[in-house]
Amino acid sequence: MGIRDRDYMKRPSDDDGGEPNNSAESRAEQMARKFFHKYPRFFVYFCIGIAVLLVIAVVVARISNSKH
Repeated sequence: MGIRDRDYMKRPSDDDGGEPNNSAESRAEQMARKFFHKYPRFFVYFCIGIAVLLVIAVVVARISNSKH
């Protein structure tokens, strides 16, 4: 028995109905779909966080500008 005859070394062929080889783009899309399915309100919280950071930056800029 050669090393190529072992079952764990064999790859399923495309005719077996197995999942076709995915490109990097489709894997990224699948990961994004899973992430946004798990965290559907991610963009809402992200935008709120950016808005809070922007307000803090404006307040700090005004405070530092008023002292000079």
